[in-house]
Amino acid sequence: MTRRLLAFAVVSIAAAACSQQPPPPPPPAAPSTAIISSVRIPYEATKGFITKTAEQVPEAKYSYQPTKEVRTMGQILAHIADASYLFCGAASSEKPPQSAGTAEKSLTKKADIQKALADAFGYCDRAFASLNDTTGAAEAIIAPINNLKTTKIGALSFDGAHNYEHYGNLVTYMRINKMVPPSSQGPGGK
Repeated sequence: MTRRLLAFAVVSIAAAACSQQPPPPPPPAAPSTAIISSVRIPYEATKGFITKTAEQVPEAKYSYQPTKEVRTMGQILAHIADASYLFCGAASSEKPPQSAGTAEKSLTKKADIQKALADAFGYCDRAFASLNDTTGAAEAIIAPINNLKTTKIGALSFDGAHNYEHYGNLVTYMRINKMVPPSSQGPGGK
C-alpha cells in the first residue's frame, strides 16, 4: 500500500508540475515612434497653416506676385505640393503618382492647387505612418537635394523646414494684401 501511495504521490506531483507551465512571453513591444512623432509636430503645424492659407486666399490673389522675379502665391502653394512628393518620397517606400512634381508648372486654379496640396500632404502622412524610430532614424538614404547622405527622418525633417520657409513667403504676401495669416489668427480664426 505504501508503494501505491508513493507512486500516486509521484504521479500527482508530476501532473501538477506539467499543468503549471509558465505563461507564454508577452508580445514584443511596438517600436518607439517618439522621434518620428517629434518631427511630425512641425510638419502638422505647417500643413494646417498652408492648407488654411490655400482656403483663405481668394482665387484672384493666387496670381499675385510682388515682383516678376518671384513666384506667384499659387506657384508657391503648388511648389510646396511638388516638393512634398520629393522629400516624402525619399522617406517612403510608396511610389509618387505620375503627376508628382508638375503642379508648379501646370496648375493655376485655386481648386486644382488645393487638391494638389491635399494629395501631397496625404502622401506625406502615409510616409510618416510607415516609419518608426528605428526605420526612420536609422535607415540611411541619399537626400533628393544635393545628394546628401541623410536618413528617412532627415528627409521628413527637411520637408517640414521647407514648408515653413515657403509659409513665410505666403505670410509676407498675405500681409501685403492686408490678410491675416492663419498662424496669426489665434484659436477659431481671425
